Formats: sequence, C-alpha cells, structure tokens
Amino acid sequence: MHADGHRRHDVLVIEDVPENREALEMFVTRGLLAVGAESGAQALDYFQAGMRPCVVFLDIGVPEIDGWHMWERTKPGSELSLTPVVILTGGDVDAERAKADGIREVLRKPVDGKVLVEALERHCNRKQP
Repeated sequence: MHADGHRRHDVLVIEDVPENREALEMFVTRGLLAVGAESGAQALDYFQAGMRPCVVFLDIGVPEIDGWHMWERTKPGSELSLTPVVILTGGDVDAERAKADGIREVLRKPVDGKVLVEALERHCNRKQP
C-alpha cells in the first residue's frame, strides 16, 4: 500500500453484467487487487473515495452513467486523466472519440483471457506471476 493507504496496483473493472465482471476480475487477481463496479456511478464513488487504479477496464454500456460520461467526469484537472483506460465492448466504438478522450485501447468482448492479461501488463506496467 502507498503511504496514503491506497494499493498501488488496483485494477478497476467497470461492467454491469455480474458474470462478465467476475470473469474479468478473475484474470487480474494474481498479485493485483481487482475491484468491480457495476455502473459508472459506482466507479465515480470509488474515485471520489481515493481509488487510483493502475488501469481501468471499461464497458461503455454500463447503467446510470455510461462509460463515456463517467470517464469525461474524471478527466478535467484530475490525476485520473493519466490512468490508462481500456474499453471492453461487444459493439462498435468511435475510434476518433476514444482517442480524443485518452482511451488507450479498445478490446472486443468476449475478451480472451490471454489478451486481457497482455493488456493489463502493457498498461499497468506490471508482469503477472
């Protein structure tokens, strides 16, 4: 943990389908703490409480506040703007919008476990055991 009480390598998985969220969390738990959020609003609550993940896996179709709007709310003047975000989607994504919003990568669901771990290692700067 950091001196401020936050884990250095939290991974936030924002996904509204519980089975998908749990499966995604399973791939990132070895040596890291994976935290799930079922909505954009819940993710914002985590950020306001001080969570600073090394990477965010974001389903853009989550309820309450969709993934696009949730990420837009975290960016202005925030240290979170440096957080790598990887969109996970089964639909089409506007690549220009994703790039303009600072999204690092877009992965298609269903995501192969190996692809997910590779993305985690690329963006979190940490090899999994």
